[in-house]
Amino acid sequence: MNCASLVSVFHARLAAALALVLCAFALAAPASAALPERRVALVVGNSAYTSVPPLANPQRDAKGVSAALKRLGFEVVEGYDLKMEDMTSKVREFAQKLDGAKAGLVYYAGHGIAVGDENYLIPVDASLRSEADLDFRAVNVQLVLRQMQRDERVNIVILDACRDNPFATQLQAKSRAVTRGLTAIETQSASGILIAFATDPRSTALDGERDGNSPFTSALLKHIETPEVSITTVMDRVRADVWESTGKKQKPWTNSSIIGEFKLNPTLKLASVDPAVAATKTIDAAVPVPAAPSPVGLDRAQLDVKTWEVAERGNSAADYRAYLDSFPTGQFASFARNRLASLEAAKPAASVTATPAGVTDEALKQETGSAETETAMKLSASDRRELQTRLRLSGFQPGKLAATFGPSQRKAITEWQKTRGIPETGFLTPMQATALRAQSEPAYQRALAEEASRKAAAREQAPKTRKVVDEGEAMYQRDLARERGGATQEASGSQRGTAGAYRGQVRTRDSGGSSGADTAGAAAIGGLIGGAIMGGILGR
Repeated sequence: MNCASLVSVFHARLAAALALVLCAFALAAPASAALPERRVALVVGNSAYTSVPPLANPQRDAKGVSAALKRLGFEVVEGYDLKMEDMTSKVREFAQKLDGAKAGLVYYAGHGIAVGDENYLIPVDASLRSEADLDFRAVNVQLVLRQMQRDERVNIVILDACRDNPFATQLQAKSRAVTRGLTAIETQSASGILIAFATDPRSTALDGERDGNSPFTSALLKHIETPEVSITTVMDRVRADVWESTGKKQKPWTNSSIIGEFKLNPTLKLASVDPAVAATKTIDAAVPVPAAPSPVGLDRAQLDVKTWEVAERGNSAADYRAYLDSFPTGQFASFARNRLASLEAAKPAASVTATPAGVTDEALKQETGSAETETAMKLSASDRRELQTRLRLSGFQPGKLAATFGPSQRKAITEWQKTRGIPETGFLTPMQATALRAQSEPAYQRALAEEASRKAAAREQAPKTRKVVDEGEAMYQRDLARERGGATQEASGSQRGTAGAYRGQVRTRDSGGSSGADTAGAAAIGGLIGGAIMGGILGR
């Protein structure tokens, strides 16, 4: 076979290979373009109760869960500090969005109560004086379940609502059916449902530290986004964490009839006919070339979420620009643009404390924080509070501001160190404190500006209050003067009459006699009564 024949055979085989590649792409395109299954969530957090003391953390708990579910691709219907009418409205909106969804999830944080076999979620404006009030002033959990079970889907209900409940105390006096905590909900009558309580039925859950999360929701946020883990495994891990963190005082309870595995954060697989793999195999068969490895990676939607998480942790303009460059129309593009605009607006203030030369990622990794390095920094109480504020603004949870660093503050420092690749000791070094200040400076300056605005508004309100008081005093003095003037005229007999009359805001009464006589009569009667009382006292 001559050279020309070899070339023509090669071209024919190459054309066949290319045709097969195009067929592989055509077959893969519909599967790749398929939209993911819809998942819808209802998230409610009620803290600001009006008829009982407010709760510290439910609103914060619910907002944390809502953000996590959005990152997991859920459509979220959310509401905070809802009154009865608002709660039922949100349940209705959730029910409408469930149509066609393959999974539904409800998370509620706030007061809940059990009466008999029924569980109720309590709005912030509820005033419960009798068992009958529950039907009109609280949301029955069965109402929510009915909306979820109208179609075949996976349904998950998570209730962080077993907190120490003052409503139970109010109702127990009139109903022996009122119990502590919530009543167990059976799932055997319907498949595909999971119910999770923050603690065992008939038990009370803890609300957690102020400015933090409840122990249950804290553990839930830790595990809910773990990839390739079933919801039952997530709840098993949450139960173990809460049991340990509360000193074995609180044990979350779960009841499930889900058949198989349902994963909140599945790793989305590429299409069954992978174009790149098909191309490689086809060309290998037609024209021998070195084998290329199959591409391994996340689906683009997963990359979108992961890239956003990295940008959010870094909280810098460069990070948000990098996200927008990769995903200009991504799930979080609008949030990225808003935060980028905020950072750009605060840029002059941030440049005042630009990161000093020498504070680099590599240099930070070489320093290990310890009790000695932190003691040498000679941090004052205000310095420690400032660093705690900066940790919170950077997305960590140091708990309530304190003059010293306790366990929750050490935990927040450790988590921050982990994100920066620094040795995770929970103790700071001077360079680490400088890096934290530089990272959080834009947000910190905004927080200071907002605080200054609140104080200025309070100062502006104070003169208005004094003005109202002064005007009230002036009105009182005018009415008093008119009253005195009316009394003088009555004494002179110029305005006698038999009916009472109003003078300004004070009613004066004319009975045909002088005011002096009335005063004298009142004094005489007062003397007789006072003498009788004193006589009785002295005679004992």
